[in-house]
Amino acid sequence: MEPFTWWSEEQKKLAREIKEFVDGVMPRAEEAWWKREVPWDLIKAIAERGYFGVGVPKEYGGMELGVTGVTIATEEICRLPAIGEGAFVASMIGGVHQVTAFGSEEQKARFLPRVAQGELGAVAVTEPFAGTDVAGIETTARRDGDRYIITGKKRFITGAGVANRYMLYAKTSDDPEDARRNQHLTGFIVERGMPGFTVEKINELIGIDNMLNGYLNLDEVPVPVDNRIGGEGEGWQVVVSGFNYERILVAASSLGKLREAIKAVIPYGQRRIQFGRPTTELPTNRFKIADMLLQLKLAKLATYYSAHLLDLEQQAAVESSICKLYASDILMQSSVDAVQVMGGDGVTKFYPLERILRDAKINQIAGGTNEAMKLVIYRMGLREMAEDLKMPHRVRHEELGVPIPTANRSPKQSQIDDDRLLKVLAEDYRVNPGLYMSREDLKEEFDVDDEELDRVLISLEQKRLVKLYRGRGGIELAKATYEGLKKANPPEYYQWFPPWVRKEDIF
Repeated sequence: MEPFTWWSEEQKKLAREIKEFVDGVMPRAEEAWWKREVPWDLIKAIAERGYFGVGVPKEYGGMELGVTGVTIATEEICRLPAIGEGAFVASMIGGVHQVTAFGSEEQKARFLPRVAQGELGAVAVTEPFAGTDVAGIETTARRDGDRYIITGKKRFITGAGVANRYMLYAKTSDDPEDARRNQHLTGFIVERGMPGFTVEKINELIGIDNMLNGYLNLDEVPVPVDNRIGGEGEGWQVVVSGFNYERILVAASSLGKLREAIKAVIPYGQRRIQFGRPTTELPTNRFKIADMLLQLKLAKLATYYSAHLLDLEQQAAVESSICKLYASDILMQSSVDAVQVMGGDGVTKFYPLERILRDAKINQIAGGTNEAMKLVIYRMGLREMAEDLKMPHRVRHEELGVPIPTANRSPKQSQIDDDRLLKVLAEDYRVNPGLYMSREDLKEEFDVDDEELDRVLISLEQKRLVKLYRGRGGIELAKATYEGLKKANPPEYYQWFPPWVRKEDIF
């Protein structure tokens, strides 16, 4: 693994050591995969080397190498069949970040040493009522003295049954106002052995072989208040922060698998002779391999940059969504391409591409579907870039007659009425004929309050001189109608023709 310049010496050392470890245990991992065994001996070996505690502070028995360290470990361990996602990643997202970021000192002292020692964990969000729509969780938690009574079901839980602790989210309020403010959920660590907490079903998935994935049933499970992570109603903040962390690890998992795919396909192509030459010399195969290498480099940069931001205690919601989306998508495409390069051998189970291809599809769904990632990137990306995305003020150039941007604005008008507002909308038509003016645009023209602005806009609408667009917050956009333009100015006011146009050619 090629280190980045911003890694600490300890992180670089970890990368070297863990790669050597993974290379050494790969034969045993392959054996367990063929036998469909949960490789407890390898899980124990990972724990003995302290890799489960890579991100745990030293005071709790960990290495304290941050999210970057966990990402390094995830990339390498996920080269192994099933163990990466099924044991390591599932345990890392099963409360480690949540306890570190939101837990009390008592909870850190109680849970984090267990993590560092290799206790397996899992995250329990998805349920029959809620998947990508986390706010729609129906599992409930009812306060009863010094405990909560949790009832509901969770599904698609990697590590179901084998994990000891489950970072679980439940609804603690039915108040619509709490739901509107995302204050209706609460996070808990539910532990194996609690009365009423059972495994309902084990799934057979397209990928992540060897590790249990299933449904959990919670029938009036008593959970101590001391196992609540964050305050009551703060579950939304906990789960969103956890998702940012989880998505980086899903991306790191994809990196490790992509490296294994590349490692399989290039040596194969160098030794497979067709049409009198190695298949890596065929231009179509070279293009596919070049794309794999290009995408690996870009995905690594995006993933480790996102991890670095979390280490700097930034949310990195957009960045983590980008790296998860990109890394899992390119793993899927690269797996398909790698199989194509290897031909018939690529679709057998005797090479790793077949299982990597199946795991790739799961990575496009794990941690939130890639479609959901695009929604996050769109919504939060626009919010982050709000200042840069402000539309420039444009005016008509007196000499040229064309619209140009300008930083200078006329002083705001202190009074507003139908005629003044219509003139402003008509002037905007000359520079932005296909656009509406936003409420913010209009407030730059008039020094008036929202109530007065609405009054005039509605008056013009009733006279059919403007068209209004109403969003959730009321009137958001306005545009002069044809009748409004006609009332504001004579027709020639809106005319403009390039100098080369002959007068006899227009009418």
